Amino acid sequence: MRPIHDTLDWNLLRTFIVIVQEQSVSRAATRLYLSQPAVSLSLKRLEERLGQKLIERDSHRFRVTEAGHLVYREAVEIYANVARLAASVGESDPEIAGHISLAFVTGIECCFLDSVLEQFHQRHPHVTFEIEDMSSMEVQQALLQRQSLLGICLMQRTPDHLTGHTLARQQYRLYCGPHHHLFGRHNLSMDELKLEPYISFSSEQLDGVLSPLAVFRANQGLKGPVVGQSSRLQEIQRMIEASMGIGCLPEYTVMRDVKEGRLWPLPPYDGVAPIDLNVLWHSDERFNVVERTFIEFFQNALAKVPLEDRLSRGIDTAPPDLKQSAAS
Repeated sequence: MRPIHDTLDWNLLRTFIVIVQEQSVSRAATRLYLSQPAVSLSLKRLEERLGQKLIERDSHRFRVTEAGHLVYREAVEIYANVARLAASVGESDPEIAGHISLAFVTGIECCFLDSVLEQFHQRHPHVTFEIEDMSSMEVQQALLQRQSLLGICLMQRTPDHLTGHTLARQQYRLYCGPHHHLFGRHNLSMDELKLEPYISFSSEQLDGVLSPLAVFRANQGLKGPVVGQSSRLQEIQRMIEASMGIGCLPEYTVMRDVKEGRLWPLPPYDGVAPIDLNVLWHSDERFNVVERTFIEFFQNALAKVPLEDRLSRGIDTAPPDLKQSAAS
């Protein structure tokens, strides 16, 4: 019998990559301009050829198995190697040029995101960018109205017509400013916070994107008056640092401010709630060449860095294929 590397159809791996990225056979079929039965058959053929179940799915769930994750990582690496091979023999696509509009929620601190932009620019220096700073709801509306190609925001669920992936997981904690009477105090109890004036995000409501913070306040009985409110993280931090009241901020974003004495962490000392930062784009994929190139670059980068490392690590510290591709 001929070895698998001599007989495995690359198109099966390419289809599998898209299935995993879309988390759906039907959406993968739309993206690949194929019928859903054809994509399902490709998945079945790949599983039979490898002798492993790669995806478990029914009408209620879609789950990539451990073997599926391994195949996905290897397939993405193969894809990057093929792209480099094409470039090395002069068969790569002509240098692309164009403009990309992005919409980001305010106050993102993410080494992975910074690295994606840096390496994409190195690879495609003739592509220009515009980044708009807005609230999470505004990000989603900008994408739905096609004012932006890709957005990063907080959300409770993925809106219809948008494709979403978790970019990073942020741990929110309570803080006070340097002139607050609780600043510098250790081993505080939650009871000591119950009547403290509070700084609130506008979306810190039970039906808002920061609903876990509202649930936390209700469960802990934090009944202090709301003395400041904003949809912008920078303004929330400004009011907390001004010692107007206590409030929640993403831990990684304010690490330097804590170290430099502008903020003081309050209980609960293991954090208030983890909240996901999400990356979104329109699901019908009417993208031009520049836009599609950026989306695929972003997706491949997501596959290279584990979720738990994306706040503090860029793709240049991942396995070398993407780094070499960006430098080629």
